[in-house]
Amino acid sequence: MKMRRRLARTSLCVSLVAIGLGGCGGKDDATASERLWISTLPTSPKKPISAFLATKATDGKYIGAFFTGSLYRGGHDVFTWTPRSGGADVVFLQDGTKARLRFERCKPSKGFDHCLLVNGDPTGTVKYQSRKRWATRRGASDVIPTQLVTSAIAQLAEEDDDLEALLTP
Repeated sequence: MKMRRRLARTSLCVSLVAIGLGGCGGKDDATASERLWISTLPTSPKKPISAFLATKATDGKYIGAFFTGSLYRGGHDVFTWTPRSGGADVVFLQDGTKARLRFERCKPSKGFDHCLLVNGDPTGTVKYQSRKRWATRRGASDVIPTQLVTSAIAQLAEEDDDLEALLTP
């Protein structure tokens, strides 16, 4: 039984690595989906950032959003997300525009645990970073798609002092 579980875990790990969405147990074991990714940690609610989040909805499909702006003013572009080897294909819901993203791991800056280079990001941002505790919950059906990123920031701020400071005017 233990051998069967170990083989199943190994198979899952190989599958995750093959599609570029994570590893298994390593220091940089972060997936491109189910996590808040930001370009930089802003020093105030008025400082602009780029961010993205993709999550598996209750219907089994992935939905996500790119966000650019500050917490007071910004824009979003909601998309569907299809994982593929080394990246993801996205289709923007507003106009049907498609983009092919390619992911590469990078060295995180001080204060971050994960770093991801996103080639093909339509916002022009390439480098995104995240923290271990910025994993998000699955099931985006209770969140309005245009609020995916800002809702995640508000939710994660409960346990992250840096994010909480951004929500205080």
